[in-house]
Amino acid sequence: MPVAVLESSASFRAMSPRTLSPLLSLLVLCVPPRTSCAGPPAVGAAKAVPEADGIMLPRHRVNLGLPTEALVREMPAEEGKRVKAGEVLAILYTEVEELERDRAAAQFKKADFVYKSKLRLQETKSVTELEMVSAEVDRELARIECERTKAELRNKTLAAPWDGQVLRVLKGVGETVNRGEKVIELIDYSTIYVDVYLDAQYLASVKQGQRASVAGEAVGTAPVTATVLMIDPVVEPGSGLCRVRLEMGNPDLRIATGLPVRVRFEPPAGAAK
Repeated sequence: MPVAVLESSASFRAMSPRTLSPLLSLLVLCVPPRTSCAGPPAVGAAKAVPEADGIMLPRHRVNLGLPTEALVREMPAEEGKRVKAGEVLAILYTEVEELERDRAAAQFKKADFVYKSKLRLQETKSVTELEMVSAEVDRELARIECERTKAELRNKTLAAPWDGQVLRVLKGVGETVNRGEKVIELIDYSTIYVDVYLDAQYLASVKQGQRASVAGEAVGTAPVTATVLMIDPVVEPGSGLCRVRLEMGNPDLRIATGLPVRVRFEPPAGAAK
């Protein structure tokens, strides 16, 4: 499209705004937009991940309590003690409840014997069908009662759910424990998690299984190697940050948790350096 050229700046200034406005609009439409030689950045392109702040967390940390009110009868647990999975830490059932368990076990033994005896007699037609059904029901009811009393004792026994260390003992022998009240705090930090929050633009450069070095006063003078365990699939809309969890071993328990560290991600396998 041809464009009119103004002869001089004086003529340009002499034109009225009503005449000038359509001409300027025509010039804007005819001038092609400026473009960058580099082009727009690729969406999702991998970027080098900068060194990031992280926080160290124990693999497991749990407060043990009871679903019912009870009295502490025995407390084998001691603060700082290493325990194995299944090890009894506290007993909160009474001797009467133990006797109830033994009584239910004896009743089941008797009912089981009667049922099996009638089962043998049934082959010789010496027992009626009603007697057989009655013996079977009695045996099943006795079994249920036996299992119920065992469950009552299990509910009042605190055992370690996994290998760990007793962090705190909050109740002593003779103290009453209310329903849901904490009795023992247990921790396992033989494996440590390191949580890092990264800007979403760096997520393409972080892969599961990728290695990283963790440094700081918490780990000592030499950095410790960690591995990316999980990348949170949800980015926080307010901050644009995403949680990345790394895992590192702590078999000798020399590294404490709850302290800040610096994390430097190594390039993923096959990435250009």
